[in-house]
Amino acid sequence: MDQRFDFVRRSTTRIVVGAGVEARLPELLRELGSDSAIVIHDHAVAPIATRIASAIGARAVLPLAGGEAVKSLAHVGDLASALRTAGATRRTALLALGGGTITDLVGFVAATFLRGVPFVSCPTTTLALCDAALGGKNGVDHGGLKNELGTIRQPDLLVGDVDWLRTLPEPVFREGFVEVVKKAAVLDAQHFARLEQLAPAIARRDTAATDEAIGMAIAMKMAVVLADELEGDRRRWLNFGHTIGHALETLADGALRHGECVAIGMLAECRAAGIAAPVTQRLEALLRVLGAPTAFPRAFAGDDRLWSLVRLDKKVRDGRVPIVVPTTLGAGTEVPLTHTALQQACA
Repeated sequence: MDQRFDFVRRSTTRIVVGAGVEARLPELLRELGSDSAIVIHDHAVAPIATRIASAIGARAVLPLAGGEAVKSLAHVGDLASALRTAGATRRTALLALGGGTITDLVGFVAATFLRGVPFVSCPTTTLALCDAALGGKNGVDHGGLKNELGTIRQPDLLVGDVDWLRTLPEPVFREGFVEVVKKAAVLDAQHFARLEQLAPAIARRDTAATDEAIGMAIAMKMAVVLADELEGDRRRWLNFGHTIGHALETLADGALRHGECVAIGMLAECRAAGIAAPVTQRLEALLRVLGAPTAFPRAFAGDDRLWSLVRLDKKVRDGRVPIVVPTTLGAGTEVPLTHTALQQACA
């Protein structure tokens, strides 16, 4: 027997973002068609979780410590056991409330528990709302490597209430906008120029500027995901800054935030690729206004473990380490990263 069967992924994600949309969650869940819900949340947003659980009549509320350490197979197993104890079925929606580590973990569990249950993503950080919770990438870390195990499965519903962002500490608030800069740098020159105009207001946490930048991030990300959900082509451009950034994040072991590592990684990758000074200068200036670090940390400069880590990147093909960088702002291109170029860029 020699037959070919072509399957097409069919799924729909509804994204509802704005001020006060938390109040719409009961209605949105009814429209989703799930018969019950379980709220899984970061300890830091417990008051919001309590409100939501009461409003939707949640079957259970499961708190977790946020941060990268939560993304582990041990937590996947613990959650699966808790879901079984709570009586979850294939029609029970898992509502993830928290930052990107929570939405990554719960998205992975939702994709695998009972071979898939409804997933509602409620990102409460700018990083999650501008990038991590968008596009269906879910996963956990393994063997010291970020997102080594994971799935690509879109959330059934994403709800982001911008009021949830108002109490974020300053570094947590600002880091999400690094991902907006990343997208614009390789995808859209007009958006990049607009971010340069908005950056001082974003740094002041101006509501209108913040909302505009978040809308920009969602539009750019989802346009790419719709065209290339499984990262066969253009979606790989969204990894700008992440090859070196993820390696640095692993070495830093919690001392640097993800957005900080991506900011440093973008500039290091531009240096490694020999990108023209006017491009890197504008990129660096924008990141500085947003309060992101731009210099490679001295503690890791020249550390040969960086090369070992980038060679384990999921995008490596035939021993080559490809990175996407902006040749001009708004236009990305793929180039190979070499050991020598990495050493020089991160010296």
